[in-house]
Amino acid sequence: MNKPNYGFDAPDVVRRFLLFGGVMFLAGATAVFISNRFPIARWFGGPFLGIGCSFLGTSAIMVWGSKVGKLRLRDKYIASLSLKGNERVLDVGCGHGLMLLGAAKKLMTGRAAGVDLWQTEDQAGNSREATLQNAQFEGVKERVELHDGDAQQMPFEKESFDVILSSWALHNIYDAAGRRRALEEIVRVLKPGGRLLIADIRHAREYANVFRELRMTEVNVSGPTFTFVIPSRCVTARKRGS
Repeated sequence: MNKPNYGFDAPDVVRRFLLFGGVMFLAGATAVFISNRFPIARWFGGPFLGIGCSFLGTSAIMVWGSKVGKLRLRDKYIASLSLKGNERVLDVGCGHGLMLLGAAKKLMTGRAAGVDLWQTEDQAGNSREATLQNAQFEGVKERVELHDGDAQQMPFEKESFDVILSSWALHNIYDAAGRRRALEEIVRVLKPGGRLLIADIRHAREYANVFRELRMTEVNVSGPTFTFVIPSRCVTARKRGS
């Protein structure tokens, strides 16, 4: 049975951590091994082993987060929305479709749209084709549509969506002005009374403050989760009714 692949997050970071951790662990083990002949090596064995284990352990947690943890967290977030099944949902920076397809599985007459630039440096193998394949494996391809586009200038009419999601994507916009433009776009295409949910590893308080400035209601920031070692938080809000 074919299974969906929701991508490997921050592959370059994990690769560097594995390489450095492996080198330090090997150096520490070597220092311990030769310490009888070279007593000065005893000063380095323990610290090198500790550093190596720390980086290797962090890498292991990040791999677990990519393959297991984020799916569990996704299911928790989607369940919190209590979707009725007739909503039009948007996933901003959808990547392999983690949130997009999770929402699509809850829809009946509704439809889920994803928009992305399909960059591979933040998620290995990221592409429109990979996301469509995941949609097919999940049995929701007929409920999903994909769009090429930047979160800062999305190709949608105003007030098009009942629910807007984004997971671990907006922090990749590195300047605050750019992130604000993306948040303004999200509010623009959200229907009055519509809800949004943004999970990210940074800038959650900033997102919440911008939404308050944009007169969103019910703005909340969750406590931290450590799926990717760096704490993630979830921001939720609702757009005022017309």
